[in-house]
Amino acid sequence: MSEAGVNVRQYPSTESSVVDRLPYGFRVGLRCKVRAQIIDGNEIWYLLRDRPGWVTARYVENTGTVSFCADTAAGDGGSVDTEE
Repeated sequence: MSEAGVNVRQYPSTESSVVDRLPYGFRVGLRCKVRAQIIDGNEIWYLLRDRPGWVTARYVENTGTVSFCADTAAGDGGSVDTEE
């Protein structure tokens, strides 16, 4: 585990552009999740609530319940602490 933080991507893929970076330990709200590119065995990516972009679940600690994107209304979701 690195304390460098985690990249926020335009789409749920490492081939997508980096649009932001969250520092290690930063808390952020999550809107919903999808299954997408597998990162170290984890296929879940979270859509952030308060800013555009996606983070891979592989490098975050989810502290709440987050619905799949097709199942949730805008603004619902949990929060996350970055661990990358």
